[in-house]
Amino acid sequence: MTIALRFGLFLAFLSFCLLPVRAQELDKSPAAEPNVAERVRLLESELERQNSKLDQLQKTLLEQQQTIEALLEKLSGQPVAKDVSAKEAETPPVITAEPQQTPTVEQRLTKVEGQALKIGPVRFSGDFRVRFDGIFRRATQPPDPPLEHVQQARARYRLRLNFDTDIHPNLSFHGQLSTGPLNNQLSSNQDFTSMTVRAPISLSEAWVEYRPVKSVQLQAGRVVDVFADNSRFLFDDDLRFNGFNERYTATFKPNSARLTSLEFRAGQYILSTPNIAVIQPNSPLARLGAIVGTAGRSAMLFHQGVLANQTFNKKWNSQVGGDIQLYRHPNQIQFASTQEGLVLLVQPGIGIALSGPPPGTGNATTTPGGVVYTAPGFQVARLTYRLNYAGFKRNDHDYPITFNLQFARNVATGLNERDAMLAALQVGRITKRGDLSFLYVFAIKGANAMISQVTDDDLGTGTGVNIRTNHFRFEYGITRKVTFQSLFFIQNSLRRSGQYPNFFVPVGDFAPTTYRVQQQLVFAF
Repeated sequence: MTIALRFGLFLAFLSFCLLPVRAQELDKSPAAEPNVAERVRLLESELERQNSKLDQLQKTLLEQQQTIEALLEKLSGQPVAKDVSAKEAETPPVITAEPQQTPTVEQRLTKVEGQALKIGPVRFSGDFRVRFDGIFRRATQPPDPPLEHVQQARARYRLRLNFDTDIHPNLSFHGQLSTGPLNNQLSSNQDFTSMTVRAPISLSEAWVEYRPVKSVQLQAGRVVDVFADNSRFLFDDDLRFNGFNERYTATFKPNSARLTSLEFRAGQYILSTPNIAVIQPNSPLARLGAIVGTAGRSAMLFHQGVLANQTFNKKWNSQVGGDIQLYRHPNQIQFASTQEGLVLLVQPGIGIALSGPPPGTGNATTTPGGVVYTAPGFQVARLTYRLNYAGFKRNDHDYPITFNLQFARNVATGLNERDAMLAALQVGRITKRGDLSFLYVFAIKGANAMISQVTDDDLGTGTGVNIRTNHFRFEYGITRKVTFQSLFFIQNSLRRSGQYPNFFVPVGDFAPTTYRVQQQLVFAF
């Protein structure tokens, strides 16, 4: 449109100029020359004014086009395709009657720095980790009970792929595929083994999240525990539950208590579905304490509590809170770690036969290797306190400091070894190349304090409870998305079988110190 307009004005200009010249030739009057020169000057001035208006109009059209594209991108949640080059954008777009073509996958595939990869409405991200994992423990010496030495050195890897999408402005979906043995709920690592057979990859996370208002968040599916904090205390980092999470956050205006918000959290998780209409006297569930003649009930976990967040100033903030885990029919968890329980409680839900039952035993049981916990129940109450300091800066690298203290007690029993605690201090964090981070953790977990099958399997190697562990961790940022990590664990057992009535543990305090080292590279994408 701009080119045609300019061409028309050019023709008008020629016509306007040639007519006076032609009249001058016919008239041969010298008095006509000033009139022609004046008219040419006026015409040039008018032409310049029109060109200025056209340039201003073009600039306005481009600004409006960019505003519309930004608005459409905000409403749709994905970038608007731009089909014109930088050179072509210098002129206003030409409107045609041709139908809009459906963009190809290449056109819809975008990568924005610092954001997830997007294909259409779905965002993709993930990580890949390569690890050396070594576990070492010497054999016992007489008069201690015989216990063979441990010398396990292996290479492992982990691949996780996340995919997210917004179904509605307040409704979203998240999923994750991950490597790892299908019968190990505590690990997503795959060993370098099995000759050259391909490793499995399975559904690790899948949930929908609904936010009816800004302060409420509801989740349903295969979810992360609502109080998960990656501290290696309550739960293993790789553990996921089938069930529901709810969060409500109440925010406050500045006050004397420096309280910024209260978070009320709750989770309800279904652990098993026995599908037994009537429990018979010879039923395995009867041996676990279920009442004969009743229906087989599901093992469940109810987890609820509150966290209070405080901000003292720009550099200091803290979080304090408490929660409680209420387990229903917890003996089914121990039973599932046996071959008989694997067939009844685990394999029907996934439809395949596994090579062995889920690992992670370690709690005290009433008989050696038994299926009934020594603790008559598990109601694990916890107090947690976290203090964060912005830290210091050195050589253009930030070193924030975090201190975390946690205490837990199984209030469902008055037996010994029902307490657990953790203290952790971290300096630094990894955000870019050259960043450093240091972490020290000291933890104690009694044999009746929490359920071994769900707590951390690195802090507690071979047994999740009945342990005292010192953990050291060092991290270095090779690039913004590549991190080197070095982890070291020193673990000792606390008690031995028979030390208390009906108290039998897989690994007693006579076991020598266990050392574990992990060297790994983590790649995020």
